[in-house]
Amino acid sequence: LSMSSSAEQEFAEGLLSVVKPAIENVDAQVQSLRTTQVKLKDCIENLSEDLTNIADMQKDLPNLEHYVKKLVSIKRRVTTVNNVLTNVQDRVQMLQTRVSKEQARKRTLLSAS
Repeated sequence: LSMSSSAEQEFAEGLLSVVKPAIENVDAQVQSLRTTQVKLKDCIENLSEDLTNIADMQKDLPNLEHYVKKLVSIKRRVTTVNNVLTNVQDRVQMLQTRVSKEQARKRTLLSAS
């Protein structure tokens, strides 16, 4: 299958018009999720500290250590998810860069023709 340079350009622009919004949408959603994950992590840390302080101050209360351990475990998992999201966002940004470079390269080739 042989395409003329204008057909290649139209194909590249069409593909870009489909892919770029999807990549930008994913990037925005990942960024929003990362922000939420950081807030959740902070809330868990604060709650964990509060429970530890309460447990230290009042020995008559039920043992909260089990719940503190659960919160610490959840915090670790939130941190892991946040790291995965960071990697995904880095990859999405890399894809955006590659798409932009490819589009610029195609324009340059067409301009030179």
